[in-house]
Amino acid sequence: MAFDTQIQALTGTATDSEMDQWLTDGAKEIINILPPKLKAKCATATGVGTDSVVDLDGIGEILYVTRENADSGYYTPCREIPSMFAGRATDSSDLMFYATATDPVYWIDGDTSGAATLYVKPTPTTNQPAILHHIGYPTVDADSDSTIANFPDEAEYLVVLYAACKVLHNKMNE
Repeated sequence: MAFDTQIQALTGTATDSEMDQWLTDGAKEIINILPPKLKAKCATATGVGTDSVVDLDGIGEILYVTRENADSGYYTPCREIPSMFAGRATDSSDLMFYATATDPVYWIDGDTSGAATLYVKPTPTTNQPAILHHIGYPTVDADSDSTIANFPDEAEYLVVLYAACKVLHNKMNE
């Protein structure tokens, strides 16, 4: 049964665009309060380009970052360093913050556009890529979806209840 049918069974009619928005908002809100074991079901991976920079706008909580340690090697977890020490990630005499292929680092900082940005060192290459593992926020279509991808099945009913509450709030305002 599609989500719109479930919502309207609880509340009466609402437009598809309203329900789409409220379902999407509800999924994001619920993901943000899930315990870690259930949040892991919402994980997705994004490749880090060869410029080693990822704009974090629209990306959920970072779970971890990995980088391939050699051409056709294995993925090594990157350790997070404070952004104020980013310059030291390329200083081979720095024992704490220097990044190597077997001990890569990442940090989060703003850039000139004001967006939060993730940086990885050593800079990923085509043969030694990096992967950002993070929470992915779904977009839900009320009239065609009956499940939410990358979302815990046991929490899907909460998204329907969230949207139903928003429908009722809207009806009260009318």
